[in-house]
Amino acid sequence: MQTPSLEGRTAPQARTVVVPDSARGLAGPRLPDVLTAQERNVTKLLCEGMTAVAIGHRLVISPRTVEKHLENIYAKLGVCDRLSAVLCIHEMGGASVR
Repeated sequence: MQTPSLEGRTAPQARTVVVPDSARGLAGPRLPDVLTAQERNVTKLLCEGMTAVAIGHRLVISPRTVEKHLENIYAKLGVCDRLSAVLCIHEMGGASVR
């Protein structure tokens, strides 16, 4: 079995996550003030690397409800995916969002 060669391939470009001022707490509410209690619960588990199904089991809600919470969280943080949300949370002071 041959190992694939990486010669001639370019490395993926690093993405910069832009954290809105309101999410940072610089010019508006801090994260705990922006998110609902349930969104904070979902965010904490998201930062632990859990899937929507696992978060749903832990919080006793459906995976679809978790996805809806994630949509709301992404919109409030100004991001569009899980990784960007987690990076944004960590940039604002870590995974603890209490």
